[in-house]
Amino acid sequence: MRDSGSFQAACGALIALGGALTALVFYVTYAEGWVDLEVYREGGAAVLRGDSVYDLVVGKYSLQFTYTPFGAMLFTPLALVGMEAAITLWVLVSILAFEAVIWILVGRTAGRSRRRRATHTLLVVIATLPLYPVMLTLWNGQIGLILLLVILADLTHGNAKWHGIATGIAAGVKLTALIFIPYLLVTRRFRAALTAGVSFLCTVALGALLLPADSRDYWGGAFMDTHRVDGQGTNFFNQSLRGVLGFLPGSWPTTPVWLAMCAVVGAGGLLIAARTAKKAGEPAGITLCAIVGLLVSPVSWPHHWVWCVPLLVLWAQRAQRVDAPLEKVGVGVTWFVFLLPGYVTLATLFLYPARAGMWLMPLMNSYVVIGLSALLALAVLSGRSDRLRRGRTPGDDEPLSVVPGY
Repeated sequence: MRDSGSFQAACGALIALGGALTALVFYVTYAEGWVDLEVYREGGAAVLRGDSVYDLVVGKYSLQFTYTPFGAMLFTPLALVGMEAAITLWVLVSILAFEAVIWILVGRTAGRSRRRRATHTLLVVIATLPLYPVMLTLWNGQIGLILLLVILADLTHGNAKWHGIATGIAAGVKLTALIFIPYLLVTRRFRAALTAGVSFLCTVALGALLLPADSRDYWGGAFMDTHRVDGQGTNFFNQSLRGVLGFLPGSWPTTPVWLAMCAVVGAGGLLIAARTAKKAGEPAGITLCAIVGLLVSPVSWPHHWVWCVPLLVLWAQRAQRVDAPLEKVGVGVTWFVFLLPGYVTLATLFLYPARAGMWLMPLMNSYVVIGLSALLALAVLSGRSDRLRRGRTPGDDEPLSVVPGY
């Protein structure tokens, strides 16, 4: 039993190492990809040189540094090694973080058998590693998989009195993680929310202390400048509500509509996430909260949607537990949508804008459709479960299974 579990763990380590070496060979051969990692390195190098982080223009795509001054400080070790070493280490750590996320999620259903848990983890890793958001994260050298692990582990494991510290630090690097503070408030985890908030403010204070000029630039307006993220304002790949509005024909004021949509989806989505956490477990609530953040964010590139991994795993666990054939089909279809890399690329290059019609919007914004559908489905099913519970007799103790994880 133990030897078998060790074998699966070794296979996982080999997958991570193989991915890192493949990335290295690909970079040395073609010198393509890892554009975000290059920005991280240049940001760290600017800190070491004492240059302005937010005046950087990096690479052939003219990318700018969009993270916080605290994040720039964390990236300084990357500037101390060559690009080849940075790619190898970053991809290795990212895949290990990805496998750790799967290990945590699989632990919900694997029982106490480490062999079974290791086997299931290996199978799920093989099934989800090729997903487009995951592969694009690795190819761009993005930080998404690492932040996913940090937040999930922070809010579900360890001593509860320390929950929120790592989430606040994650928000201090990438501001989109701030969505988890109101989520913790809605779920009445007030101590964790306060801890996350204080932790975040400490990162701001540290950045202001060590990088005062960059902090003035960033908090003085750079963090609100979406053109630093989406270049010339293009939205072909923006999988958020703002990206959807960018595809609508005609000239009209989209900002008020977008803000109204964000208010409705943000507030309603957090309430749905809180109810889901209460009834289906904290990982499910955290995943829905992250999806809400992706929807309301001004820019959510496909690689930001690595949260599709816990969504698929948790949904598959639920479908298997209640033996719902229709839900199993839904898991398969959703997995296929996230697997295909051409859903936007094909439409963008060959169909948009010359021959794009309204029929193309679900294809162009398939991640948004999935995110909104998940929230709507859970809202409907949650209401249904409440009605069924009110109709139960006092002596009826049978559990309901109408919402994922119930």
